[in-house]
Amino acid sequence: PNFSLLFLYILNARAVLRGLPESMMEKPMKKRTYILYTGIIAFCFLYTGSAYMSQSYRLFDYYDEITVDLITSVAFYLLHGLGIGVFILGLYRKPEIFSSRKTYMFTLILGTLFMAVSQLSDNGFLIQFFSYGFHFLVGIYFGYYLTFWAQHIPQGNSGFYFGIAYAFASLGTYFLSRIHGGVFLVSKEITAVYLILAAITIALVYVAEDIDLREKKADRSSFQNLNLPYHLLLVALMTIVFSIGSELYYSLPVANGVNWNLIRAYYAIGLILAGFVIDRNLLIGEICSVASLVYPLISAALIGNGVSSVAALSFSYVIRGFITIYYVIVFTNLSAKSKKLLPLAAMGLMTSRITEAVISLILLTTAIPSTIQLILAAVFTIPLLIVFVLLQNKRNELPLSEEKRLSLYAEKYELTSREAEILKCLKEGLSDTEIAEKLFISRNTVRFHISNLLKKTKSSSRTEIVRSFDQF
Repeated sequence: PNFSLLFLYILNARAVLRGLPESMMEKPMKKRTYILYTGIIAFCFLYTGSAYMSQSYRLFDYYDEITVDLITSVAFYLLHGLGIGVFILGLYRKPEIFSSRKTYMFTLILGTLFMAVSQLSDNGFLIQFFSYGFHFLVGIYFGYYLTFWAQHIPQGNSGFYFGIAYAFASLGTYFLSRIHGGVFLVSKEITAVYLILAAITIALVYVAEDIDLREKKADRSSFQNLNLPYHLLLVALMTIVFSIGSELYYSLPVANGVNWNLIRAYYAIGLILAGFVIDRNLLIGEICSVASLVYPLISAALIGNGVSSVAALSFSYVIRGFITIYYVIVFTNLSAKSKKLLPLAAMGLMTSRITEAVISLILLTTAIPSTIQLILAAVFTIPLLIVFVLLQNKRNELPLSEEKRLSLYAEKYELTSREAEILKCLKEGLSDTEIAEKLFISRNTVRFHISNLLKKTKSSSRTEIVRSFDQF
């Protein structure tokens, strides 16, 4: 009953909010935005992540271990990357279709049908075939909710709340795996749970807003100062090193029989911690992410030498949280700089998924000795560190002027030239009277423009507007 009331409220939220005075709407709207878009990611990822686990386990009834690994670690991940790529291309070429939340809802419904067939079927080929369709659409889901995230969740909070959303999903999968000793996760009955989770996601998306691109195409100037090739290469190299290192201890005999769902629950700790660190200081978050790549190599040496495999593997998932948050939040923050860049929000995840699939394919089909894997991990670490240093240098080469930063900030929040002028005055610490005298307008006009600034930037005070601009 409580859940029913909650989602009835969500579905009627727009009507309720429309009836409130504007002064009462500002803070509730801001809180509602965080809850809404965090909820979309949390429930969508819980649904798709748990379904991924169920499909993986069910395939073992029909195929050998290597084949299942090729399907789940290679084919599914490639389809995720393909789905994200189709979404990005569609958002640029057909924004009138792909920017609509109704399209997202349609793909959710279609994917749910594919999921249901794969879960209820007793035929290995049908499970595999409809799982492929489902995971292609999952890639499109990733594209949608990360673009929503870039559009609505401001920098400085995006990592932490994204970590909460993914942590919720990881813990949810763990609790589902605990029902009836893990049997429920592979039973046909769990399909009903997935239908409910899909319905909740669809209801939340219904309340959301369409993606607002405004500009159908991004011109070349929009990509200046993004250092996009460096970011993409860094994500690819991080994924390569981490995948090779992880394979070293995942394949150890002592790792057999470990409760992987329990270990994935520790993922939640790393996700929230990483989000908090990256929000506070991106450079420190990047350093932690790069440094965490060493852990799989250390863990491979420690497991079986007095260190519990469960403890070592659990901590590996805590560490993995930094990498996951990094390649998502860096790209959502980059794409948030301009509405024309919003389609880039999921490029980090797309790069990681495709790279991980390729590395998994190589490791699964080629008998590479562990010593060679260690050497390869070390070899790829060298260009990774070089790219990391080059990226930092590129960021410091051409710092944005205050005027350029103000221009980009005004573009993001659709500020008029007068509102941008007043924001600059607020930044200088001028009072209403001083602003009025400087711009030759009345105090009432100043207050009118400041009120518009508060609404557009979703800030609760003048101090918060200035802080938002300083952090931009």
